[in-house]
Amino acid sequence: MISWFHKRRALKISTLCFILLFSGVAITCVSSCDIINPTEGVPAYLKIDTFSFTAAPGQGSASTHITDVWAYADGSVAGIVEMPKTFPVLDSGSTQLILGAGIWDNGIAEARVTYPFYYPDTMTLNLKPTIIYPITPHFTYRSNTKFFFIEDFEAGNLFDKIGGDTNIVRTSNPDEVYEGTVSAAIYLDEEHSAYEGRTSSNYVLTKGNPVYVELNYKCDQSFQVGLYGTQFGASAFLYKWTINPKNYWNKIYLNMGSDVQSMQADNYQILIRAVLDPERSSSNIYVDNVKLVSN
Repeated sequence: MISWFHKRRALKISTLCFILLFSGVAITCVSSCDIINPTEGVPAYLKIDTFSFTAAPGQGSASTHITDVWAYADGSVAGIVEMPKTFPVLDSGSTQLILGAGIWDNGIAEARVTYPFYYPDTMTLNLKPTIIYPITPHFTYRSNTKFFFIEDFEAGNLFDKIGGDTNIVRTSNPDEVYEGTVSAAIYLDEEHSAYEGRTSSNYVLTKGNPVYVELNYKCDQSFQVGLYGTQFGASAFLYKWTINPKNYWNKIYLNMGSDVQSMQADNYQILIRAVLDPERSSSNIYVDNVKLVSN
């Protein structure tokens, strides 16, 4: 309940404002209102519909699945946007823009991050209110990125079979190849219903550093990618990443950094496993451009 004192105090303040308004002191009231509700600036607009990407020699395929741009203007967040997008920026005049490449971590749309192995693009624009500035950011791998392996299946196949009754094989069928002349395939049916393989070499990964597996894939049923670690003769399998069916070639980034940290192994290998879906009589799984990257 509002007390008599507060009612009377409010009446005095209202009366005072009324007197000031008609006694030449209205400017003070207007200024106070401007402080409470400041006039918003008129923005410029950034229009980002697409991007470009270049892989240097020794970095493998230039395929990407960059979905978002994380935009910073003079050090402040201007927007985290999914392309294509036109969005406002309140900065004006000479403005430094930093545009980071955003991905879906582990292929999850709700887990959007900037990919740690891509350099952001930087530029300086003279922004003017109401003007739309079309921008095509260009991304590259960071120079300190380590490629522990790049398997494009053009010259061979580094995945050795360790279980199951079928294998991962190289295919040159144009309908089954993503790019180049060869991709890899796992053909499953009722007589050949399972495959499990791992990289023929093992890798020493620095714990605490980001670690990702990149790959292109197309499949009519799910399959798994895993991490295999060994230490003092003991070993551990971790199948954490399930790749869902896609009827077109897709790219995914599998984040293994925290798992490398928790496994505390000396050496690591990458696993692929596929088991025929019991509701299917056959299925085909295709992969290409498998990369293990860290720094």
